[in-house]
Amino acid sequence: MKTTATKNRKYTASNEPKQDKFIIKILENIDKVSAKDWEKYTSLEAAYPSNLFTGKHYKGFNILALFFDTMANGFSTAKYATFNSIAKAGGKLKKGAKGCVIEFFSFIYKDKETKKTYTIEQVMNMTPEQSKRIEKLPCIKNYVVFNSEFIENIQELNLNIDIDDMPQENDIQEIENCENFVSKIIVNGNLDLKFSKSAVAFYSPSKDFVSMPERQYFVSTSKYYSVLFHEIIHWTGHTDRLNRDLKGSQDQESYSFEELIAEMGAMLNCLQFGILEEFINSVRYLKSWSDRNSQDRETAIRKAFTDSKKAKKFLENL
Repeated sequence: MKTTATKNRKYTASNEPKQDKFIIKILENIDKVSAKDWEKYTSLEAAYPSNLFTGKHYKGFNILALFFDTMANGFSTAKYATFNSIAKAGGKLKKGAKGCVIEFFSFIYKDKETKKTYTIEQVMNMTPEQSKRIEKLPCIKNYVVFNSEFIENIQELNLNIDIDDMPQENDIQEIENCENFVSKIIVNGNLDLKFSKSAVAFYSPSKDFVSMPERQYFVSTSKYYSVLFHEIIHWTGHTDRLNRDLKGSQDQESYSFEELIAEMGAMLNCLQFGILEEFINSVRYLKSWSDRNSQDRETAIRKAFTDSKKAKKFLENL
């Protein structure tokens, strides 16, 4: 594939939700944003969505949801917090304040026979015989967070108080780990990575190799890794791996969808390694794709999210 050089928590079963508030909110904000809005963020670090109290960056596709929310509403800050956290700190939300839905994957532990639920701590303290009766069920935890500009008395708040907010995902790793990550894929996954003097990067499903322009042809290190990760995500879709539809230019619909998966997967990998510079370009691609594919976008983007996460996990497990 060619690439140029809530106030309350809501628990939902892990099966596809009938009405996915997380995806719907992203699509609503995508439709509000125009291309010129991205140009305001010359430094993404300053606009990187983070928790108002802990200062921790949000992770994964929550970054996408909150970044769109920041742009669509013209906020000057990307600091967010739950209603409970704001209330605990003595904050008051402005009338009409609207939050943004984010999500985290978690697990519920149930006895297979009695259906009684247990905490992870209780399960860890069980005997091997007891734990055999426990069923581990994945679920999605939805939260609603509010931009700090909705807090009318923010100047009065103590932002350093101890807040027990929603769980955080793994910390971002150092950018120098990128080469080790790619090397592991080459060694353990038998990735055939070729370099040429061509200005085009691509993955060939029929010959099963990734071709990249030589590194000196890229204008920045971040662009190099963003393109490389994009093509490696395509590589995971081969029939011997995750077996996605890689018809390419023979089928424009499947080609467009596979490109969406690859761009999302590349975005996740870049964020994992602290590469922020290409994030806005990835958002531009998602905006462009959404504008061209107006039919059933919610289902398509949810599936693309899922497939890109599977691809990322596949690479991590090599």
